[in-house]
Amino acid sequence: MRFLLLAAALLLAAACQPEPRDQGVAARVNGRPIMVRTVEFVHGLSPYSPPLETGKALESLSAEYGRALALLVVEELAHQELTRRGLEITEAELVTAETAVRSGYPGNAFEEALTEEGIDLASWRERLRGRLALDALAQRVLRPRVSLAPEEVQAYYKSASQEFVQPAWVKFVRVESKTPEALRSALESARGAADPAGVLGVFDEVHVQSQALEETALPAKWREALARLKPGEAGSPVQGGIGWEAFVVLERGEARAEGLVQVYGLVEKRLAEAKLSEEFTRWLTQALNTSVIQINPGLTASAGR
Repeated sequence: MRFLLLAAALLLAAACQPEPRDQGVAARVNGRPIMVRTVEFVHGLSPYSPPLETGKALESLSAEYGRALALLVVEELAHQELTRRGLEITEAELVTAETAVRSGYPGNAFEEALTEEGIDLASWRERLRGRLALDALAQRVLRPRVSLAPEEVQAYYKSASQEFVQPAWVKFVRVESKTPEALRSALESARGAADPAGVLGVFDEVHVQSQALEETALPAKWREALARLKPGEAGSPVQGGIGWEAFVVLERGEARAEGLVQVYGLVEKRLAEAKLSEEFTRWLTQALNTSVIQINPGLTASAGR
């Protein structure tokens, strides 16, 4: 994540502060401690990716711990920002979020899953609180700073208009058989039927597969065969599939461009997310530059990688 890389880089600069001397403290953020056990816990939640070169194993491990520490520093800064504004995460919010997670697990499956993964419930709740703090910072503090003018939406739509073109598509039936005679017989029976796939499906000697794909996603051979057919028409049997195959076109859709009115909400969302990311970067840079962050020297090098 970009903000973690930024945090890690700035943490290295902050390492010139006197390091915390308390046993078990990995760092202090404006006097508030981040414990080594918490860094270890966060690191343990990350998927392990073994380095390609064995000689880089220690370097990779150090970098992973640095990223875990960076995340915890950012979460602590977010918590302090919310507290200063009287917007901190309440116990009720924490309970609501936990209940939402638990709702996806029947019975005692949630506790069993934590036990199986070796995760302490109290530590898991602190991780949840950290995530909620970042979400709350974004929505309660940073999002109100983001504004969009209609001209910005229009300019983005104009510059990225190709993203909003719906490609041509075709809905068709692919029919296969071991013999051309069986295939022709089935196709003849389905000619003019309101539901060709249903008619073809009653024949034991043919295999029927209905699909709807964008024309650009079709294999070249299929695209060529389907291009000659109108809705309701069947192509001639050719060798392919399990022996012989043919196509029946059911429906076509032409390529069309979505107008600005149709995609206004989507464009607005994209621009808002981009601006929110920029606001977060500005906030984080300022928060790190104006905070007293003391780093355990054993973790400093990893934070800068």
